[in-house]
Amino acid sequence: MLFGALFWVSGVAAADGATAESGKTYVFHTAYQTPIREILESRIQEAFARLHLKAELRYTPSSQRALMLANQEGDGDAGRVTDIKEIAPAHTANLILVPTPIMVMELAVYSKNFSFPVTGWHSLQKYHNGARLGAKILEENIPGRTTFLPTTVQLVRMLEAGRIDTMVEWKRMADHAIRSLGLADIRQLTPLLKVQPFHLCLHKRHADLVPRLDEVISRMDEEGLLDAAQQEFVFYTGVQSPVREILAGRLQEAFSRAGNFRLRLVYTGSAQRSLLMANEEGDGDAARVPDIKEIAPEVTADLLQIPESINQIRFFVYTAGEEFAVNGYESLAHLRNGFRLGAKILEKNIPGRRTILPESERLFRMLNDGRLDTVIEWDLISDALIKRHNYSMVRKLTPPLINLPTYALIHRKHEELIPALVKALQEMKSDGTFARIEEEVRGGLESAP
Repeated sequence: MLFGALFWVSGVAAADGATAESGKTYVFHTAYQTPIREILESRIQEAFARLHLKAELRYTPSSQRALMLANQEGDGDAGRVTDIKEIAPAHTANLILVPTPIMVMELAVYSKNFSFPVTGWHSLQKYHNGARLGAKILEENIPGRTTFLPTTVQLVRMLEAGRIDTMVEWKRMADHAIRSLGLADIRQLTPLLKVQPFHLCLHKRHADLVPRLDEVISRMDEEGLLDAAQQEFVFYTGVQSPVREILAGRLQEAFSRAGNFRLRLVYTGSAQRSLLMANEEGDGDAARVPDIKEIAPEVTADLLQIPESINQIRFFVYTAGEEFAVNGYESLAHLRNGFRLGAKILEKNIPGRRTILPESERLFRMLNDGRLDTVIEWDLISDALIKRHNYSMVRKLTPPLINLPTYALIHRKHEELIPALVKALQEMKSDGTFARIEEEVRGGLESAP
């Protein structure tokens, strides 16, 4: 949830529980695609959290079906135009609009081969237009020949192929689809066709909530939260500093480029726990080895790899005793080896007597005290720790035991974001941002006392 349940709205929460169903999760239906769906969910959950209530969005590919479900069996619809009850009276008889808009969106016209001023709906009359199926405002107003398709991505592909002349779509959805497909020759025409407020719709059995939600959403608007709100993705990691800062910087930049999203990286203190949380309740895990799904299939069942590396994992062997050649895992067979809990690739492969602890700090203390023969850890983590504690007897052996790319894992519920994130990471590597983030973190370490 974007802002959590940190806000207490006096006068609104006071009456909480009088008529609202205690413990209920209110289900809102929507056909909106990424990124609008995630933004709506974030705002609705924030509004309900201020009333100490829970809400969730359920996606259906059909806008008409989403409205029917909201009207018949759901608790409401996530976002509809102001005059939806006039446009679709049969499917909104049981729905009440919350007066304050939950979102304001811009409707734009896009083209590859044509350029003309957008002076209203009539300016589309002589073109073959494309629009999304079920978007009532488009079905009712676009003149002339029109092709309707289920998704924005399908429309963009038709436009790119020259099979339609224009695409009429909400700007956030269109821009996201164009960017995710890596297309540079589709242009937005000007001016905007329409600026449209959208309202949360509640089933009439929750009529008592309408004024309370209206007050909450109005306050959120006054606080600027509806303008500033972005979908926030929560990723987990058990990786320690300074690698954690590198991962956070790269992921935050990639998500920003992929759709103006925000990313928060949460440190769990345990690599195992971060994987569990990413798979069960979060949005992803920051960095894992390429074959993590084979190593740990049960705790990665709902996680998908973003197939562009986020970092390079370099596990070195450290010792305070006699140096030796590192020639694979077998060179550690006769030693007392220590490594971090949850480092799956080490748990699977390190031989000999093994000490596995949650943090590297204790492992290096044991190594420095002679209670371990080796510690296997990432070089950035280890080098910073050795410098901080002045472990002058501890040395890094070469070559690295493991040198592999690592990949972020994203929950399958966000699968459609993967192409845009891959493209963002590739752009970051090309323009130098990817390397610069690590350089800045390393520079901070070198300047630290």
